[in-house]
Amino acid sequence: MLNYSSTNNNTKSFMHYLPAHPFKPLLNFPYHCCTFDVDQFEQTDFPKNNVVMPAKLANAVPKRRAEYLAGRICAHTALAQMGIEHVCVETAEDRAPIWPQNIIGSISHTQGIALAMTALEHQLQGLGIDIEKHMSRSQETKLKGQILHPLETGIHTTLEQYVPCPLTVIFSAKESIYKALYPSVKRFFGFEAAQLIDFDSQKLLFVITESLSPSVQKGMQVEVCYQLNEQLVLTECAFKSAQ
Repeated sequence: MLNYSSTNNNTKSFMHYLPAHPFKPLLNFPYHCCTFDVDQFEQTDFPKNNVVMPAKLANAVPKRRAEYLAGRICAHTALAQMGIEHVCVETAEDRAPIWPQNIIGSISHTQGIALAMTALEHQLQGLGIDIEKHMSRSQETKLKGQILHPLETGIHTTLEQYVPCPLTVIFSAKESIYKALYPSVKRFFGFEAAQLIDFDSQKLLFVITESLSPSVQKGMQVEVCYQLNEQLVLTECAFKSAQ
């Protein structure tokens, strides 16, 4: 199993879904993170953890099922911190999580680690989190043209002076932006819709480059928190509409 600072705290989940603390989130909302071992996944883990497997995962490989389950375990644990228990966060046709009434949230997973964060709907219009393993330098070079807005080349070069994996940070931030804005936009939009314009040691500032919905207009600025450790990048985006 990958070591992401797992703990041995007691948990209702089974031994291969262990609470983990690779980061302390910068946003102050209920949050849970766990590690998981795909090689130990069993189909019976779904009912054991009170999670319903979507029918569309019936033919999925074990890795995909394990990732989905780990994300839902994290979501249910974050909801329990809000006093919301005995619910199942299912999946809509657009693949977005279906949260309980008056709740918003976000789920992310990468190789062997998953996390979820939740908030009350009146606090925010959208919430997005993303966790990624550092891309290799060759991966970043290969994917740069797909992820960067044409006007981000200069600031990407500047960011490279401060973090070892600048494209991973920007990619993860745009994933968090997508998740945070999607409830207001309700349609797909690409990486080019957000352009990094400034950053400091904990936050990235993006500008929206095209009008996506009445509440997400061209020129609107969106802030994303970010953190790195030796293996991972975590980004968090709390969206509050100006309207």
